[in-house]
Amino acid sequence: MDLVQTITENELGFIAGLDYGQDRDRHEAALRLVINQQGGQLKKAQQWFPYEVIELGAHHLQVGHEREFAICTLLVIRSVRSGFDKATDLAEKRAARDDDYRLLPANLRDAIDVEFSDAIRAGPKH
Repeated sequence: MDLVQTITENELGFIAGLDYGQDRDRHEAALRLVINQQGGQLKKAQQWFPYEVIELGAHHLQVGHEREFAICTLLVIRSVRSGFDKATDLAEKRAARDDDYRLLPANLRDAIDVEFSDAIRAGPKH
């Protein structure tokens, strides 16, 4: 099963609150839509809600929130691959966060490795 689809309510709430709790309800509603109805794919109107907190979640591993970090990372990779995120360089992202990825449990690290490898090999859609 896709890790993104296994997100819990607590994890969803944690990610939605990553911008210092600002607009938490709006981020949560948008994040729920992306995961439950859009299969993890973002649309242009979702650049700020929820992509802002997704990017924040993928930028820094917080102890005790490894799944949230992994889920956000997967969503960022998919956003680059789909052409939604044209600014993130996946090779640079992978290199910059490599120390964080090494700290993850094997199942989360493996999911991220597979997603990165597939996305880098395929390249982004334009």
